[in-house]
Amino acid sequence: MNPQRRPQLRSRISDSSSVSSSPPLVHRTRADSTATDTLILADIVGGSMDNRDSLPTCSTPPHTSASPRRPLIESVKNEWRTDPREAYSPAGNHEPDWLSMMKAPRFRRYAIVYVLILSTCWMAYKWWLRPMWIEDVALTKSLDEKQRMKKGWFGVNMRPAFTDMIHLKTLDKGLVPQSGKKLGSQRLIIVGDVHGCRDELIALLDKVSFKPLSDHLILTGDIIAKGPDSGGVVDLARQMGASCVRGNHEDRILLAHRSLRSASMPLQGPNEDPHSADDDMGEESFSHGDYKDRALAKELTEKQIEWLEACPVILRVGGIEGMGELVVVHAGLVPGVDLERQDPFHVMNMRTIDLDTHVPSEGRDGGVAWTKLWNKYQKRLPKSERTTIVYGHDSRVGLHIKKYTKGLDSG
Repeated sequence: MNPQRRPQLRSRISDSSSVSSSPPLVHRTRADSTATDTLILADIVGGSMDNRDSLPTCSTPPHTSASPRRPLIESVKNEWRTDPREAYSPAGNHEPDWLSMMKAPRFRRYAIVYVLILSTCWMAYKWWLRPMWIEDVALTKSLDEKQRMKKGWFGVNMRPAFTDMIHLKTLDKGLVPQSGKKLGSQRLIIVGDVHGCRDELIALLDKVSFKPLSDHLILTGDIIAKGPDSGGVVDLARQMGASCVRGNHEDRILLAHRSLRSASMPLQGPNEDPHSADDDMGEESFSHGDYKDRALAKELTEKQIEWLEACPVILRVGGIEGMGELVVVHAGLVPGVDLERQDPFHVMNMRTIDLDTHVPSEGRDGGVAWTKLWNKYQKRLPKSERTTIVYGHDSRVGLHIKKYTKGLDSG
């Protein structure tokens, strides 16, 4: 090397070293969606720092990482949730959180729904569940044997014998469907109060495809009175070989017929209208029955009267699969009293029963429906001793089907 150039070279090196001692410019960029940094160094060789934009740059190729790429979602930190600068600070008075929640539309909707649900539950408890519970407790207490020994129940004492009526009759076993026979080959057709409507009875029997040779018809009483053709209903029942129990209307007509045949003729009672539409025996005047009953008794023939007199107050049908012992009466029975000891007047007239004494009543006030006490009583008995009652009489209640009571008078 030329010795003369050596000092000049040293001087340039020293100048270069002094310049290079200043910090280099570093630019970091993203390339190919990776975390690889590209380092760009600006080497300033002889020149001012103010002219760095015109200086040549040198870049290195991007570095490729060997590790797998991470999902971008893992880089999300949601720092804005804890950043105090992002906190909401409305102008004016700041409401409590609970008050803001109550003003929310969703909260109001939920509150309305919950109030409606609670109101419905309360009304159901007050008007339905609670009365049912109170009634069930009263029925259970009424059937307590201790109460029976303490107060005594209706029907436990002896009753007088009634010689002018058949109290109890048992249906011929050959007419009762047997469980081993083919289904539908033999049927018992039980019909509620007909009240002199012969044509309607025929239409009903046609609707159920009544077959006189295999089916047997049972009537729950009150087949006469009120309707246009009482005698025709009696004749139809006789022709079909039907069975029938005595109802309160049959009992009144038979009493009126007996008074007509007596030696002393009944006299007109005070203020009694022969054409009155009131079919009630509240005023007995001087005889058994009012004028309408005696008028109907005169219309019936002796054979029709004899057939009605043969109708028992209680008809014991027998055992029916799924129903236990089946009994047909006109109005009802007192639970816990044998059939032979039932009062015939109440069997033909009762609607309610007193829970303390078990005394039945033909009124609707002062007691509960006898069917409720009967069903409660049957559930306490062994299945082999349970009895199902089919009855009519109570047209105001209408068709009333329960487990052990079947009310058929639909008006």
